[in-house]
Order: sequence, then structure tokens, then C-alpha cells
Amino acid sequence: MKVYFDGCSWTYGTDLDDVEKERYSKLVCKQLDAEEGNFALKGGSNDRIVRNLLVENNIREYDLAIIQMTLPPRTEFYMNDKWHRVNPRLNYMSWLHKPEKSIDDIKHWCVGSDGYHNDLWKKYYKVTSEKEYFSHKEKIHYQAIRDHCKVNDVPLILCSINPWTSLDFDLKMNELTLPVRKYSIVEQEEDHKVRRAMRKHVQDKEEDRVVKKSIPDKEGHRRLADRLLQMYWQRMIYP
Repeated sequence: MKVYFDGCSWTYGTDLDDVEKERYSKLVCKQLDAEEGNFALKGGSNDRIVRNLLVENNIREYDLAIIQMTLPPRTEFYMNDKWHRVNPRLNYMSWLHKPEKSIDDIKHWCVGSDGYHNDLWKKYYKVTSEKEYFSHKEKIHYQAIRDHCKVNDVPLILCSINPWTSLDFDLKMNELTLPVRKYSIVEQEEDHKVRRAMRKHVQDKEEDRVVKKSIPDKEGHRRLADRLLQMYWQRMIYP
């Protein structure tokens, strides 16, 4: 048995001490005695997930697909024989769903494009900042994934981490209760370089702060694995 996984940081296993052993995809495959095919990427987009599924890989080689869609404003572009991630960070998604706020309310624009054309992408997001646009884009990706798996007769569990989605996902991972972890200010700055500029005045402080992480830790991955396995067995028994 082979299981196909794709997604962003949640599925890649960012923040785990031993990614290849502790992420939920490995835990699921261990229980199913299956081969793991994990194509997730930190900061990956739905565009990348669909490209991987339709172009880069052959889904017919797999017996089950578990795909985690991410935040719809993310995208990618091709340059110098390589695909590059584009990820508007910080409060972009929050701002997008609060139309009463001005685009100028977005502080510390940090568009991750692997170092290429950041100014261009900042302008792109300022021009295309419409919730409806990204909602439609998410729906297109959602339907493409479902239809491609269906036509190839591969069972699919389609998940999301988008807290604002209106689509009928099998599992909204962000709604699972994830543990609160302690991170020092120094560790937070290492996780998010952009915070370094924001916190210069407290760099020397070492006290711990409790922070709700936006990605699951080891316990969170275990909970995700348990829930996905439960869904899989329910479908096997009650198809």
C-alpha cells in the first residue's frame, strides 16, 4: 500500500525534532503498514499542490491520497529552471477578511519569494487584495484535486488549514485542539526573521512567553494521525 501526502508546513512537519519519524504522514503509514509519499513543502501553495498532483506525480501509483490545502493567497512562479514559493506573511490573511481596514494597515510586508522580485509581489498583492478572488481560486484548486483523484479511482481525504474557508473539507486541521507550547523570544525570532526588526528593543530579554503556534508540534501530529486514521477506517467500513 502507498499513501500520497501533500501540503505545506503542517504536512511537511516543520517544528518537529525528527521530521521523518514524527510527522503525521509517517504515523499514519506506520499504522497502515504503508509506504509514505510526502511531497509537502514549507510555505508551499495550493498551486504547487495541484501541480504536483496533476503534472509531477502519477496518482495511479497510490492507494490513498491525504492532501492538506493551505492558505489561498500563496502561489509560485518558475524561473531559472526552478519553482519558487510566494507567500504573503504576517497579517495579510487577517486583513483580507477585515475589509474595513486599509491596505496600509498591513505592517512589515514580507512576501517570501525565495529572494526574487519581492517588490513585484508586494505590488501584486496590494492590487489583487480581494477576498472573493482568493476564495474562487481556492474553489478551483479544491475541485481539481477532488476530480483528479475521483477519475483515477484513488480514495481521497482532503483537508485544509484555512480558517476562513467556506468549502466542505473532510477535515479542517486548524480546528483540532493543538497544544500550546512555550517559546522564548529568541526562538521566536529564529522562527520568523521578520520579527527581529520588530523586537530589537527586547532582544536581550530571555524570559519565556506562551505562544500559540500556527503549526502542530509532536502531540499535534499525533492527534492529526489519529483523526485521519479514524476517518480512513470509517470509510473502509462504511464506504
